[in-house]
Amino acid sequence: MINQQLCPYCRTPAITGCEHLAVAAEGRNFVRHCVELCQGEKQWHALREWRHQQGEASGEWSPEREDYTWLETAFCEEFLKRLRWFGGMDYEWRSGPKRAQTGFWVLLWSKDPQRLWWELRDEFERQTGEGRPRKVEGPKAEVRKPRAESRRQESLQL
Repeated sequence: MINQQLCPYCRTPAITGCEHLAVAAEGRNFVRHCVELCQGEKQWHALREWRHQQGEASGEWSPEREDYTWLETAFCEEFLKRLRWFGGMDYEWRSGPKRAQTGFWVLLWSKDPQRLWWELRDEFERQTGEGRPRKVEGPKAEVRKPRAESRRQESLQL
């Protein structure tokens, strides 16, 4: 094991596991595991579909941009870091008895992993329900009010 990580709360080695280790997954499977653990597959799918449609409508969609949401760093920035129960994310090189079991693993920490998963699912539902996810960057759109003088006031005849 190279670069062995310790729990930020109880200092237990990650390979041993402790109550604060929400998930340990290979990098390529990290987002999928998080979505499954919070039982938010339906909300995640709806959110990704909405983002895809918005990107196509604005001309900003690209396969590379869509792939980016599956990276653990992007997922962490857009969803996990803003959660109250997020404790941190680390990387660890692990090697197993089989070649396919060797690689970088992503470790997600939380004081209470179950609450983290509930909160993540709530975040998916909130963003899906709003129909417009919070973005990390970009100015807010200006809201315009209709001017009173431009409206015609006519009574309806019965």
